[in-house]
Amino acid sequence: MILNLLIGLPGDRPGGLVLTLVCFFASGAGALMVGFVYAVICVALPRTGLVFQAASGLVRGIPLILLVYLLAHVSLFTIRAAGLLALTLYSFGHVGEILRSFLIAYPRPAADQARLMGIGAFHEWLVLRAPWTLWRSWGALLTHWISLLKDTGALVVLGIGELTTTAKLLSEASPNFRQWALILVVAALLYFAATLTLIRLMPWAAGQLLRILQVQRDTTPKIGGRYA
Repeated sequence: MILNLLIGLPGDRPGGLVLTLVCFFASGAGALMVGFVYAVICVALPRTGLVFQAASGLVRGIPLILLVYLLAHVSLFTIRAAGLLALTLYSFGHVGEILRSFLIAYPRPAADQARLMGIGAFHEWLVLRAPWTLWRSWGALLTHWISLLKDTGALVVLGIGELTTTAKLLSEASPNFRQWALILVVAALLYFAATLTLIRLMPWAAGQLLRILQVQRDTTPKIGGRYA
């Protein structure tokens, strides 16, 4: 039964916690990339960005379950594809606004100083604004990702699929209280461990990303005192 909670039922694998984590990382990474592009457009082109902000607000206003239902029944997507796309859109609606709000707060003196140092506009966005935005928005992003992990678990239906089937098997076997408690405690511990790992892993990932960008900036060749 514990194996079912981890990888899904025998006839429906992958599932359980494994599928939850796969969908979570896929949707989270996709939303982060699209969200940053969205934030850049909104800051660089304020008037055009209003249209995107309105669309983002609309996505945030649609409940996740309803979003999955619409994508699964109005489009040709399979249930799993619709679920992954819904998670990505749902996450993008929040991540994009988080990044936009921090990116727009990037200090103007820092941008002016970059110009005086001969750093080009594109290079400034890549090695200065992007790390600054990610670093300061990381707390808000982490809070969202923890919520996304829980929503992903509900969508993958660990609690409705695997646990429901397990409960049915237990009821047919006339289980005692200890058997019920074991299943519930194990399911809770699996998600607790996944959430705790996420909390520990994300700050480390942020530090590694910033180090990579710092090395890229420090090793960029200069031509005539300007960055190439």
